[in-house]
Amino acid sequence: MKLDPIVKEELWRSTAIFFISVIIVAVVITTGPFPIPAFLLFPLALAITVAHFLVMVWYRRKENLADPNPISILHHALRSGERREEKTKQRRGAVDKVTDGVLLVTIFLIYLYASRAYSINQVLWLPVLLIIGMFLARIVFTDGGEHRVTLTRSVVFYLLAAGIVLLRRLALGYPVIPTLQGVILVGIIAYSILYVWERRRGQGVAD
Repeated sequence: MKLDPIVKEELWRSTAIFFISVIIVAVVITTGPFPIPAFLLFPLALAITVAHFLVMVWYRRKENLADPNPISILHHALRSGERREEKTKQRRGAVDKVTDGVLLVTIFLIYLYASRAYSINQVLWLPVLLIIGMFLARIVFTDGGEHRVTLTRSVVFYLLAAGIVLLRRLALGYPVIPTLQGVILVGIIAYSILYVWERRRGQGVAD
């Protein structure tokens, strides 16, 4: 093993760890419920010291920790656990979005197939649209379990919802141009008002 500064620091620390281990093992031998022979006192203490030395050298080299302070090392380990938890949460959020997207597409395709094959009452489009909108809102406005509504996300949501409405009319043979004109007009008016409102609110917060 290369005698770099980390190894030298941990060798010095191992002296204290060894004496502490001797005390702990002695207490366990004399008062513990396990029948441990007394001659294993020093071998067990040495084994604990060697294990501690190897783990600390490996971890400090892996994480590039120059500070030998045990408290600093513990804080770094706890922060590493938080970062792993955050990555796990992000992966879970991505899986949830994919699942919602698959369900959204499945419901929409089932509706289109039933509409064309069985001529179902088109009043059912309203609850289907509501369900699709709920899944779409979860995909666009939710990140890591947190609900985030911004102007940009709202625009994305509107464009996707409008695309679904237009695709339905196209698939069922309804006229698309009037609906497209309505979507564009509503979008321009609504998001122009929202944009102006966001700018004024931002200026008010800055003041």
